[in-house]
Amino acid sequence: MIVFVNSQIINIDFNQKEGDVYAFFIENQLLKLEIKLQNGEKEYVLTPQPLKTSVENEEKIFDEHFWIPLIILIIAFNLIILFVT
Repeated sequence: MIVFVNSQIINIDFNQKEGDVYAFFIENQLLKLEIKLQNGEKEYVLTPQPLKTSVENEEKIFDEHFWIPLIILIIAFNLIILFVT
């Protein structure tokens, strides 16, 4: 069994003789693919998993690692202009 997502191979499983569960991401959504074997027939179930909405998962764009170098750069730029003129 080969699982493709957006023309990319996500998972390869050779000699699959019983059901299994696979989890993978499409963009930021976690999906669970469950394969069940019953009486020689395969049943595929794809279920999206709920997103975790915690503060830790949010990306912080303007955190302290952004502001400290920016302040140092502004001070250095002002000092260069002060001494040049």
